[in-house]
Amino acid sequence: MGVRSCGFFLNFKFQKSDYIAIGLALAVIIVLMLLPSPKDNNPPAPPDSKHRALKIEKDCVVCHAPQGERPLSAKHPKRQDCFRCHRMGGA
Repeated sequence: MGVRSCGFFLNFKFQKSDYIAIGLALAVIIVLMLLPSPKDNNPPAPPDSKHRALKIEKDCVVCHAPQGERPLSAKHPKRQDCFRCHRMGGA
Protein backbone atom coordinates (compact mmCIF):
# COMPACT_ATOMS: atom_id res chain seq x y z
CA MET A 1 0.00 0.00 0.00
CA GLY A 2 1.34 3.38 -0.94
CA VAL A 3 0.73 6.71 0.71
CA ARG A 4 -2.33 8.43 -0.72
CA SER A 5 -2.46 12.19 -0.81
CA CYS A 6 -5.64 14.06 -0.23
CA GLY A 7 -6.56 15.98 -3.34
CA PHE A 8 -8.47 18.58 -1.30
CA PHE A 9 -5.31 20.05 0.23
CA LEU A 10 -3.44 20.07 -3.06
CA ASN A 11 -6.22 21.93 -4.84
CA PHE A 12 -7.22 24.30 -2.01
CA LYS A 13 -7.17 27.95 -2.98
CA PHE A 14 -7.74 30.77 -0.52
CA GLN A 15 -10.74 32.95 -1.20
CA LYS A 16 -11.24 36.52 -0.03
CA SER A 17 -13.40 35.33 2.88
CA ASP A 18 -10.59 33.01 4.04
CA TYR A 19 -8.16 35.93 4.23
CA ILE A 20 -10.74 38.02 6.10
CA ALA A 21 -11.33 35.23 8.64
CA ILE A 22 -7.60 34.74 9.18
CA GLY A 23 -7.10 38.50 9.54
CA LEU A 24 -9.90 38.79 12.09
CA ALA A 25 -8.55 35.84 14.09
CA LEU A 26 -5.08 37.40 14.15
CA ALA A 27 -6.54 40.77 15.19
CA VAL A 28 -8.39 39.16 18.11
CA ILE A 29 -5.23 37.34 19.22
CA ILE A 30 -3.18 40.55 19.06
CA VAL A 31 -5.78 42.53 21.03
CA LEU A 32 -5.94 39.83 23.71
CA MET A 33 -2.16 39.78 23.98
CA LEU A 34 -2.06 43.56 24.48
CA LEU A 35 -4.64 43.61 27.28
CA PRO A 36 -3.09 44.22 30.69
CA SER A 37 -2.80 41.17 32.89
CA PRO A 38 -4.22 41.16 36.41
CA LYS A 39 -0.64 41.43 37.69
CA ASP A 40 -0.30 44.81 35.94
CA ASN A 41 -3.36 46.23 37.71
CA ASN A 42 -2.91 44.88 41.24
CA PRO A 43 -0.34 45.59 43.93
CA PRO A 44 2.51 43.11 44.31
CA ALA A 45 2.92 41.03 47.43
CA PRO A 46 5.10 42.89 49.94
CA PRO A 47 8.80 41.98 49.67
CA ASP A 48 9.04 40.93 53.33
CA SER A 49 10.30 37.60 54.64
CA LYS A 50 6.79 36.19 55.22
CA HIS A 51 5.77 36.75 51.61
CA ARG A 52 9.11 35.70 50.10
CA ALA A 53 8.72 32.34 51.87
CA LEU A 54 5.36 31.65 50.18
CA LYS A 55 5.54 28.88 47.61
CA ILE A 56 1.89 27.89 47.23
CA GLU A 57 -1.22 30.05 47.24
CA LYS A 58 -2.91 28.07 49.99
CA ASP A 59 -0.35 29.49 52.42
CA CYS A 60 -1.78 32.99 51.81
CA VAL A 61 -5.01 32.20 53.67
CA VAL A 62 -3.11 31.50 56.89
CA CYS A 63 -2.86 35.29 57.41
CA HIS A 64 -5.54 36.54 55.00
CA ALA A 65 -8.47 34.38 56.14
CA PRO A 66 -11.38 36.25 57.83
CA GLN A 67 -10.05 35.22 61.26
CA GLY A 68 -6.37 35.62 60.27
CA GLU A 69 -3.77 38.22 61.17
CA ARG A 70 -4.51 40.39 58.09
CA PRO A 71 -7.95 39.46 56.68
CA LEU A 72 -8.81 40.50 53.13
CA SER A 73 -11.15 43.44 52.69
CA ALA A 74 -14.82 42.79 52.00
CA LYS A 75 -14.43 44.03 48.40
CA HIS A 76 -11.56 41.63 47.61
CA PRO A 77 -12.66 38.76 45.31
CA LYS A 78 -13.19 35.47 47.12
CA ARG A 79 -10.55 33.59 45.15
CA GLN A 80 -7.76 31.21 46.04
CA ASP A 81 -5.43 31.92 43.10
CA CYS A 82 -3.46 34.82 44.62
CA PHE A 83 -0.40 34.45 42.36
CA ARG A 84 -2.55 35.04 39.28
CA CYS A 85 -3.12 38.66 40.29
CA HIS A 86 -0.28 39.49 42.66
CA ARG A 87 3.39 39.45 41.67
CA MET A 88 5.65 37.84 44.23
CA GLY A 89 8.76 39.53 45.59
CA GLY A 90 7.44 43.05 45.03
CA ALA A 91 8.66 43.06 41.42
